[in-house]
Amino acid sequence: MIPRHGPPEHLDIALVSEHASPLAVLGGVDAGGQNVHVARLAAALADRGHRVRVYTRRDAPTCP
Repeated sequence: MIPRHGPPEHLDIALVSEHASPLAVLGGVDAGGQNVHVARLAAALADRGHRVRVYTRRDAPTCP
């Protein structure tokens, strides 16, 4: 049998959102298009079985 050399079924994906946190409250000063896009993209990739990590800046003292 010939080994398959295609892409793996599930990927580990890192997204970097340096200007807006996907956790920012909509309507707030830090909320805009980028944070909504990153949050939806991460959710869609996770729904497909991928492991997604989002790296962003802290937008509240209670966040890690």
